[in-house]
Amino acid sequence: MTAELYEFEFLTPCFCGGADPARAELRAPSIRGRLRWWFRALGGSREDEEKVFGSVGGGRTSPGASSLAVRVVKPPEGGDSEWTRLLGRPKAGYVWYFLRSSSPDRWTALGALHPGSRAMVEILFRRSLNGDLQKRWEQTWEAFCRFGAIGYRASRCAGAFRVQGLAGEQKDYESAVEKILKPAGFEVRYFWGEKRNSWLGIVELAEEELKKLRREFPAREPSPLGQAGHKQKKEPRQASAVYFRPLKLAEKKVAKEYYSLLLFEAPHLRVVGEESRLKNVKNGTSILKRMYPH
Repeated sequence: MTAELYEFEFLTPCFCGGADPARAELRAPSIRGRLRWWFRALGGSREDEEKVFGSVGGGRTSPGASSLAVRVVKPPEGGDSEWTRLLGRPKAGYVWYFLRSSSPDRWTALGALHPGSRAMVEILFRRSLNGDLQKRWEQTWEAFCRFGAIGYRASRCAGAFRVQGLAGEQKDYESAVEKILKPAGFEVRYFWGEKRNSWLGIVELAEEELKKLRREFPAREPSPLGQAGHKQKKEPRQASAVYFRPLKLAEKKVAKEYYSLLLFEAPHLRVVGEESRLKNVKNGTSILKRMYPH
């Protein structure tokens, strides 16, 4: 059993709480949960998923132990503790509106992991995986590290991070998209021409793009862009298949870094309910295909 250590750098505020919602905490179950989502979204079978992540059992099946162990070795430290001051401006309130209005306890310096904070995470396998399953795990891990996010509003820029050794330049992300996401049925759109000097600039860009999409796919109607839900009407909330992912990229020619934006849409059959899937759409069954035609 060989443990691998990885440094996580959070790019945007991460609203991942524990027992106390007013105090953000990076927890191993949160990381495992998102890894499991990526394994499934990339096409992993239920049987293979249980081999990696374990199962609780039920019916005629017995509980299965997880091969994967995740441990937060060093909690996030540093970063910009005054991130709420930056978001006091008129902009950047749209993408996190529901979080801000319904969870004021999280809208404090301690309510989110700070942008720029760094943590150490340990990944350990108790049992080795076979060849095909090992390859699927490696793709899951790279997709999570490059395109994943943690916590509330993870599909809307919050909780974005980069992992040491799996960051890099624009071409590295394009390579991962071609190698991992597109073969699994993901749609991806780049905003390489929109470079920003800060994470807030990218959140503001994402906000404007989300407004455009919401004019076509309102939050109160079922769609792969997500549905807000309605308690009185007993309408469940539907998570979004479309993710707005801030990136922090290296630009080696001038030895500096900048922020950019990537949008991806996961295959609907794997991540959204039947009612929210697009049907009979002229430009294909994808929001990104329809709204951002090549």
